[in-house]
Amino acid sequence: MVKVYSPHYSGMSGQIGKSAVHMVRKGVWIMREWLKPSNPNTANQQAVRNDFAAGVDRWHTFNALQKACYGYYAKGTLASGFNVFIGAWRLAPDAASKDALTPTEFTTTVTSDGTTPIEGAKVVFKDTGSTVVRYDGVTDANGQAKGALRADGNKKYDLYITADGYEPYFEAGLTPAEATKTVTLTSIVD
Repeated sequence: MVKVYSPHYSGMSGQIGKSAVHMVRKGVWIMREWLKPSNPNTANQQAVRNDFAAGVDRWHTFNALQKACYGYYAKGTLASGFNVFIGAWRLAPDAASKDALTPTEFTTTVTSDGTTPIEGAKVVFKDTGSTVVRYDGVTDANGQAKGALRADGNKKYDLYITADGYEPYFEAGLTPAEATKTVTLTSIVD
């Protein structure tokens, strides 16, 4: 392998015919001989490729709320929500575990008296007993916050709701299915 230090070549990358490849590796621009990539095409390799393709196909069935759910798992990392999902998909041991990776959609409705919606209430779901946020939204004009939460691995979440003029609301240990609910806040009396 040859290391070339020249301002003339610093922006180059790619292949020159079938003779050389240019790239940046570990911050150093290098040029090396082009080698034909191997493709063993074994039964195991085909199984991995098929499983990966099935994971990508499943991702494409998700709506925006379900994709955003995985975005919360990617926060603070270099990964995307897609990367997090595919990683979980590949680690899932069986079809039932893979099916459980589909996020459960929810609608949390916030009211002042059971029927009157509160617009602009902050709704947050965190992993139970943790500070890690898995959903962070604001209620709309109908008092609704809509999202999705992962249900795989018996996940549980703590619900926090705050709104101007109302006491904060907290509920612990909710499953994603229990996140669809109506919450009535208590007004602050001066």
